Amino acid sequence: MAKTRYGQKRSNPVFRWVYLILFAFTSIWLVTSIITKKSPLEVLSSFFSAIPNPRIQNQEYLIIQKDSIITSLEEKLEACQGKGSYKKGMIIVDSETMNLRSEPSLVSNVVMRIPANSEVEVMFYDTKTYYLNGKAGKWCKIRYAGTEGWAWGNFIQEF
Repeated sequence: MAKTRYGQKRSNPVFRWVYLILFAFTSIWLVTSIITKKSPLEVLSSFFSAIPNPRIQNQEYLIIQKDSIITSLEEKLEACQGKGSYKKGMIIVDSETMNLRSEPSLVSNVVMRIPANSEVEVMFYDTKTYYLNGKAGKWCKIRYAGTEGWAWGNFIQEF
C-alpha cells in the first residue's frame, strides 16, 4: 500500500483513465476545429449530423412513398381529363360580354370580359349546385385566350 503524506489524496487509477480519455477527445475535437477552420460547435454538430437517425430515415421514406402516390394520382387525373385536351364550348348570353371570374362566386374579382358567342375551353364543372335567378346551375372553370377563370355554367353551351 502506498504511503500518502498529510494533505495528499490518493487518486483512483480508474479516474486517471477517464481524465486521460476526456483530455484526448477534447484535444482531437479542438485540433479538428483548427484544421477544418470551423468553430468547435460546428465540428460537433457536423459529427452528430453524420450519425444516421432512424426516425428521420423513416420520415424520408414516408415522404417518398406519399410523393409516389401523388404522382400516380396526378397521372390518373390527366388520363381522366384527356391529357390537356378539353371540351369546347360557346358563350351564350343576352348581353355583349360575360364576366370571367377568379373564383366561383358572384362577388369574386372579374379577370376579364368574354365577348358573346366566343369559343372557350371547358376544363371542368364545380361539384356544388347553385341557384342564380331561380335556376339551378354550376360554376365552370374555363380557358379563354390563355386566361383561366370561372364562369356560370348555364351560359356555356358545349359542342
